[in-house]
Amino acid sequence: ARPKMLRAACPCIFSSSAGDLMEMQPCRSGSAADGSGSGDEHSVNDSLSSRAQGWLSTAMSPITSFQAHRAEVAARKERMAVLQQGATMKLLSGKSSMPVHVQLSADGSMVIWQAQRGEGSESGVLALSMIREVKVVVQGGILRSTAPVPLQWMMESDEETVKMEAESERQKETWISTLTELCKKQAEAKAERKIGYATSRRLGLEERRREAERRKAEVMKTCGAGGMKHTAAAMMNRLK
Repeated sequence: ARPKMLRAACPCIFSSSAGDLMEMQPCRSGSAADGSGSGDEHSVNDSLSSRAQGWLSTAMSPITSFQAHRAEVAARKERMAVLQQGATMKLLSGKSSMPVHVQLSADGSMVIWQAQRGEGSESGVLALSMIREVKVVVQGGILRSTAPVPLQWMMESDEETVKMEAESERQKETWISTLTELCKKQAEAKAERKIGYATSRRLGLEERRREAERRKAEVMKTCGAGGMKHTAAAMMNRLK
């Protein structure tokens, strides 16, 4: 009875002729059968290409940042060079003005101005680290608008305000933008120095504390219980 049941369930196994045997073939996915397999291959290739581009961008990021920083530094040096060559402007003081030669110092840390020959002995220096703002001069007063005064600009510090009159609007904008950038760099460098000093001081205090603890431990090893511990503690307090 059992062979008859198997024959009914799977006649190909118990077929007596070779023609009745069914050929067993490997299964194929629907995508391969209907010709959509090529689309999957394209998707895989696109995914690999995207990943490769992402890896390349990540690998090139430090180089790109370095190149951008180098280009920025070079452009800043060019702008500084223009100011270091200097320019002729008018120093404004109250209702009077005096022709002066204005220039950025060689190290880029201060603005220097000096009266031209035969125009007097007026001169001055203003450190960039002391400048709070570089901006245009605006018209004041109740009946006046706040429009910029043509050609005029000024440098403000906590102690003084220096007003200049440029020869052209382009010259004025060049000095304002470049000095503003340099003052910002000066402030950032000053902040970094403060952070570095505070960090160094904190590390120094921590190192001295560890050294004091180490010496205290060495002294305590040579001392017994009781009063000698107080003596060792007093000795260590003198060593700190």
